[in-house]
Amino acid sequence: MNSKALRITLVAIMALTVLALLLIRTCASGGGMGAAYRTCECRGYEWVLYDRTPADGARKTLCIGIVQSVTCFQSMGGPHVPCDR
Repeated sequence: MNSKALRITLVAIMALTVLALLLIRTCASGGGMGAAYRTCECRGYEWVLYDRTPADGARKTLCIGIVQSVTCFQSMGGPHVPCDR
């Protein structure tokens, strides 16, 4: 591989890394040990990491795109509470 092709490859890898850091966010999470359950509205693709039963804990998803809004609940389906983040 020549020097120019190596440089282009490195720039492409760095650009994809920065793009992934900017566009991949945790969407739904929390709810365990009395913590607030957080959910969001994702503009893009919401990928379910795991979806457990209520006895096991809350579901966790990743938003691959832009997070439009975040909502926090006291428990899953419970009343709204202010979000810390």
